[in-house]
Amino acid sequence: MRVGRSRLALAAGFALLLITAGPAGADFVWDFEATFNPSEPADAYGRSVALDGSTLVTGAPLDDTLLPNAGAAWVHERGGEGEWSFVIKLNAADGAASDQLGADVAVDGDTMVAGAPFADEGAGAVYVFNRSPGGVWSQTARLSPSGTVGAVGFGSAVELAGNTVVIGAPADGTGSAYVFNRNGDGVWSETTRLVPADAELDDRAGTAVALSGDTILVGASLEDTAGTSAGAVYAFVRDGAGAWNQQAKLFASDAAAGDLFGDAVDLVADIAVIGARGNDDAGSGSGSAYVFTRSQADIWSQQVKLTASDATAAALFGGGVALDGSQLVVGAPGAGRAYVYEGPLWPETFAVTGTTLFGGDAAIDGEVMAVAAQAIPSGSVSVYRRSEALEPPPVPVGVFDPLFGEWTVADDAGGITTFFYGVPGDVPLVGDWDCDGDDTVGMFRPSDGFVYLRNSNTFGTADISFWYGVGGDVPFVGDWDGDGCDTLAIYRNGRVYIRNTLDTGVADLDFFYGIPTDVPFAGDWDGDGDDTVGLYRPSTGYVFLRNNLSAGFADLDFFFGQAGDRVLAADWDRDGTDTVSIYRPDEGRFYISNTNATGFADFDFRFGVLNQVPVAGVFVS
Repeated sequence: MRVGRSRLALAAGFALLLITAGPAGADFVWDFEATFNPSEPADAYGRSVALDGSTLVTGAPLDDTLLPNAGAAWVHERGGEGEWSFVIKLNAADGAASDQLGADVAVDGDTMVAGAPFADEGAGAVYVFNRSPGGVWSQTARLSPSGTVGAVGFGSAVELAGNTVVIGAPADGTGSAYVFNRNGDGVWSETTRLVPADAELDDRAGTAVALSGDTILVGASLEDTAGTSAGAVYAFVRDGAGAWNQQAKLFASDAAAGDLFGDAVDLVADIAVIGARGNDDAGSGSGSAYVFTRSQADIWSQQVKLTASDATAAALFGGGVALDGSQLVVGAPGAGRAYVYEGPLWPETFAVTGTTLFGGDAAIDGEVMAVAAQAIPSGSVSVYRRSEALEPPPVPVGVFDPLFGEWTVADDAGGITTFFYGVPGDVPLVGDWDCDGDDTVGMFRPSDGFVYLRNSNTFGTADISFWYGVGGDVPFVGDWDGDGCDTLAIYRNGRVYIRNTLDTGVADLDFFYGIPTDVPFAGDWDGDGDDTVGLYRPSTGYVFLRNNLSAGFADLDFFFGQAGDRVLAADWDRDGTDTVSIYRPDEGRFYISNTNATGFADFDFRFGVLNQVPVAGVFVS
């Protein structure tokens, strides 16, 4: 199955691994969606903000609902049509006056954590909340540092990813960060305490923390190696035995006293962004932010220094940073602005302006961005959504709506065809069934294993129908024998069954490959004219490609995408080989790569609406 990129009008954009990204220089804007400004006059609402998918969490550490300054965390959720609604305000079950719950917050899926750095007479605590299948949030754990620690500010900074939470304790002498892990029973326990190897008193290590995979960044904004309070950031990595070890100490190339480098940090894979709001390039406190990357040899190096295009003194650029792969937002609360940058070259592509101290904290996830205004006595949070021209896509692709059986297909000239074929619940197929060089649609009915194929991309009855497989099988399509005709294969519990004719019968080939939860797909990975099997592991975004129709190890494997993505492959650039790309359902966005390797996507675009099933083929006008 091949797709020719006959017209590429979209400027090259980028997506790294599991990362969302808009095309650099593309015609898009961040559209305002909502501002949340609670009626409580002095609760410090907006001190911290976190975003994951359609869930927004905002810290209000001076909230008095429970007791004076006990603090709270507010939860809002976004509906499918873009409407935001308040869900709940969460307080600690045992909250006390001046705990300041919500000094920092983090959310990942159905788990949220909120720091209360002044709990327990300044030792600090972190509260874990979980959302039930019914959508109800409740406190499930209270985390505290082990031993007798004194007033360490545990919970001043928090970061959460899966079953790991990192908690900054910057008042702990030199400052440190604690790592907690959740076991299979949902119980959290402290696993290690991270202290920089050259830590000194009052470095404030743990002022900011970031977590991605097996890497933690710990900001120490008052570290003095490059000058008094110039700041530094420490990278720790987890080894195969689960132990965390310091990998690197990061400085700005032009570090100077008072820069506060590391006062804000974020991390995705091998890309780190570090704020230095005290930098003086455009006047005292104008601020800057630095992007660092890690090489395959585990060497961290500064890639670029960012400053605002309209930089001014006291803007505090870098006071808040948030990274979603090659999308980066940097807040400048002194100027009341937030700036958007696009990797890998990081040009400034957009800016939004708000009220007092707007940009003090920020969050970005896919096409949604939240920016906090940390006004005194209470602030606000504004939410934006990225929009851009959706049609026509730069390559022939299609989407199938499984709820209504509706197809939307873009041909090689940019024409869009919409038609109904199949019934809700059918699995869409695309292939060249009649060997004429053009791909058309088909359906696999998982309830009974029947296949219905059509030789035109229009509404109508099937031209070919037959039974192949059983309910629960996963069908996929390829030209297995290189004869120019596509036929069907099914994947069942880690076993592939391939048939070279479009009819009922036993498999011509069958072999084991992968594990039962892998997602199969087909492509010509080596350019020999025959399709072979690829597997996508949706839990990790890992791809396994094999060049022979037989059991064995993958000939090529790499990361591309993230959990929940859908995989597809085609010859996007007409070089004779198929390459793996992904579709992100919650964005309605394709990420196209012209190489079978981990790295940035060559371009990306939106097509159709959210949460559809992607397809690709040689669709012609």
